Amino acid sequence: MATEPIILIADETLSVQAQLGEALGKGMSLVSAMNQEQLDYWIDQPERKPDLLVVDQSFVGQQLSRFCHYWKHDPQTRDIALIVMGPDDDEVEISSLGAGADAYLRKPLNSQLCRIRITQLLAARKELQRLESLSVTDGLTGIANRRYFDDFLRAEWLRSKREGGNIGLIMLDIDHFKAFNDQYGHLDGDHCLRKVAKAIKEQAQRPRDLVARFGGEEFAVVLPSIQFEGMKVVAERIQAALASLSIPHEASDTSPVVTVSMGLAWAEPSSADSMESLIEAADEALYAAKSSGRNRFSETVDLAAVRSLMTN
Repeated sequence: MATEPIILIADETLSVQAQLGEALGKGMSLVSAMNQEQLDYWIDQPERKPDLLVVDQSFVGQQLSRFCHYWKHDPQTRDIALIVMGPDDDEVEISSLGAGADAYLRKPLNSQLCRIRITQLLAARKELQRLESLSVTDGLTGIANRRYFDDFLRAEWLRSKREGGNIGLIMLDIDHFKAFNDQYGHLDGDHCLRKVAKAIKEQAQRPRDLVARFGGEEFAVVLPSIQFEGMKVVAERIQAALASLSIPHEASDTSPVVTVSMGLAWAEPSSADSMESLIEAADEALYAAKSSGRNRFSETVDLAAVRSLMTN
């Protein structure tokens, strides 16, 4: 079921919201931010992130160009359309558009022009999202593909580093999957991949969690802002979900049903670490789980502990 697009209005008064609400009519949800704290609140709501921001020039003052540039380059906000409202001034409009704003509305606002500009931007954003979803979705399993995984992990890594947060990564591999394909055929193998992907995705329950197909029979789960102890909890849920599927695997040397091995890694990103080091840590942990007998998950690898051992 389609939801109404959310338009966030950053203005120190409510008069503009009332005017835009009257001009746009029904079918859109308007919310307001009267200060930077309220603006940050809406941006940090992944399940209710706005589709478009209308920001008044006076809201950011002399930092307008810097604000626009930052907005259109930050991974957290760059996909949110940006309209600047300001005075009837060519220099301000050129500065806004040159810094990345998608449109400029001159005051006093023309209601009809506002409606046309906003409707056009929302339509363009919807089509862009449709096209992007095709390019970042794995065609077989319907979950995120490797390209999206790389972009998402990089954005969350930078976010965690900037905000002093943490991030977890689970790498999963279906045990003896080549033998499964040899036994049952590739069509059943594809069906197995789809069922496993769906089961894993159902266990990554928070809005910002991501499940992606890393390649072949390997999957990845990105868990932003998760406590160290929470990694094991998610791995246990995934293991239980796969066991409940009871997909027959007569060719397995590990179990009569399909199982997975998992490598767990966790980090509080710092300048001494890299996103690639988190992937490597999870991949090495996965190898250890497979070497220990498969159908299990590793201990959670803390990237800081690994760095300390290497330093010493």
